[in-house]
Amino acid sequence: MTSWTSVNIEAGRAQAPLLVLASARRVRAPAAIAERVSATLRAVGFAAQPGCWLDLIGQEDISARIVVVAVADDTAKGRWRETGGHIVAALRALGLPAARLPAATDLDIGEHFTSLIEGVLLHGFSPDRGRNTRHFEDRDHLLLVAAEDLVLVEHARQRADPVNRARAWVNQPANLLTPAVFADEAEAALTPLGITVHQLGPEALSEIGARGLLAVASGSDNPPRLTLAEWRGTPDRPEWDVALVGKGLTFDAGRLNLKVPPVINMMKLDMAGGAAVLGAIERLARRKAAMNVVAVVPMAENLIDGKGYRPGDVITSLAGLTIEVLDTDAEGRIVLADGIAYAISRYLPATVIDVATLTGAVTSVLHEDFAGLFTADDALADELIRAGGETGEAVWRLPLVPAQDYLVESIAADVANLGTPGLFGLGARGPVAGAKFIEKFTAGCRWAHLDIAGTAWATRPSSRSGPGPTGFGVALLDRWIDMAGKTA
Repeated sequence: MTSWTSVNIEAGRAQAPLLVLASARRVRAPAAIAERVSATLRAVGFAAQPGCWLDLIGQEDISARIVVVAVADDTAKGRWRETGGHIVAALRALGLPAARLPAATDLDIGEHFTSLIEGVLLHGFSPDRGRNTRHFEDRDHLLLVAAEDLVLVEHARQRADPVNRARAWVNQPANLLTPAVFADEAEAALTPLGITVHQLGPEALSEIGARGLLAVASGSDNPPRLTLAEWRGTPDRPEWDVALVGKGLTFDAGRLNLKVPPVINMMKLDMAGGAAVLGAIERLARRKAAMNVVAVVPMAENLIDGKGYRPGDVITSLAGLTIEVLDTDAEGRIVLADGIAYAISRYLPATVIDVATLTGAVTSVLHEDFAGLFTADDALADELIRAGGETGEAVWRLPLVPAQDYLVESIAADVANLGTPGLFGLGARGPVAGAKFIEKFTAGCRWAHLDIAGTAWATRPSSRSGPGPTGFGVALLDRWIDMAGKTA
C-alpha cells in the first residue's frame, strides 16, 4: 500500500521545547511567559519575518527551551497553513525529536488552529521513497498538543490526509503503481469510509464500448481500469450532484509520438488528476458531506507496443463519436472522453468537473502558479476560482468559445485529438485544443476542465506544500462542493 510519513501529533505536556508564534506586533504564547519572550525578542532585535525562527535556550526566569517561529501579521488566506510549514522547517533544522505547542486558547488564533495543524501535516509530508537510508528531513518528529485540542487536530487530519494520500500516489513509481494497483489501493482506502468502489476491467470496458480507453491501454501489458468511487451523502435522493473525472495515466511514454527526457522521466505524475478526484471524494466522506458525488478515473499506461494504436488511426469512443488520432501523445483527452461519457450516461450528474495533467503547454502560460480553467459557464468559473482562492489552489480562466471549434476538426472522423497547428505551429498542443476536444463529449452538461499540468508538481515551497507532488485539486474540489451544497 502506498504510504507516507508526516509529523506525529499527540496529546501531552511532557518536557520538550515550547513553540511560540511571534509577529512584528505580538507574541502568541501562554500569558505567563508572553511578555518575557517579547522583551527577549526586542533585546536581540529579532525580525519576525515569516520563515524565520529563533531558538531561546537558558533564558532567565524561563525554564523551558523555547523556539520562536515568526508569523505574518497580514490576513492572507493560507497564512496559518504556511505557518505550519515554518514550524516543520524549524523542527527539521534544529533536529528536534519533539516539541510542544501551546493550547489553542493560549495562541489566540481561534478556528485557525485547525489550519495551522493542517499546515504542519501537509508540510511534514514525506513520501515512502523505498530507500535503505532515510534523509535527515524524514526523521520522525513529535508535536505535543493540549488534550482539549485533539478534536481540532482530528479535523486537520481529515483535511490533510486525503491530500497527502494523493501526493503519495503521484510520487509512486509507475512499476509499483500500475492501473490495477492504483484501483485496488483506492478501493482499500475509500471503502471503509462508506464509499462504494467499482472497477471495470478490460472485458467490462469492451462490453460498454470504451474503445478510447482500451486503445490507449493497448500498448501495455498492464490492463486498464475504469474506477468508480461513489459517495452518497444523501442516500434517499437518487440524483447525482457532481461527477469528478480524473485522468489516471500511471505512466505516459507518448507511444509512437515518444516523449523525450527530461519530460518522460516525470510521467509517473500523469495520474495526478485521478489522485485529486479520489482525494476529494475521500474528504467528502470524512466530513459526511450531504451531496451525492461520484469520482470516475480511467486508469491506463500509454506505452510503445506492436498492438498499440498509431497516428492516423480512427477510434470509436464510448460516446459514439469517432476520434482521429493525430498524435498518440494526446492520449489523456481520449481516456477522459470515455470517462466523461460514462459518467454522464450512468449518473446523469448536474455538473461534471474533469481534472488532468493534460498539456505541457499550459505551463508556458501559467507556470506552477495557476491551473488552467476552461468552461463556458460563467457562474461555474466564478465558483471554482473562489474555491481555489480559499484553499490556496489558484486557477486562471482561459477562453473556450464556439469560434475555437476549428481546433479539433477532422476530415476523417468526428473530432481530432490534436489541434490545428496555427501560424506559429503551437496551437496543436495548446491547452485550448485539449479543452475543446473534451467539450465535445460533455453532451451539453454543466462542465469545467482543470488542466493541472503545471500545478501537480512543485519545484519550490508554497503555502500548502514543499517541493514535489502537491495534491492540487483535492481541497479545491472539496471546498467547491461544500460551497455548492450550501447554496443548493
